[in-house]
Amino acid sequence: MNTVKKQATPEPYVLHRRVGSTNYRVRIHFNPNAKETLEDKIRRLLKNDLQSATENAIMKPLQAGWLSERSSL
Repeated sequence: MNTVKKQATPEPYVLHRRVGSTNYRVRIHFNPNAKETLEDKIRRLLKNDLQSATENAIMKPLQAGWLSERSSL
């Protein structure tokens, strides 16, 4: 008789933090079928944040210049 063993799901990691008078309990789950590693995901998120920050740093002076030119008319 063939038996299939069911994999036990790992217990989620639980992080406890107290901020002021509030206690937070955060359960961290990882998808075992994920296509990217945690390191890959962090690198991707940082890259996206840096790209957004760079775009905002370029666009804000352009927009401020446009507004100041328009207001002098």
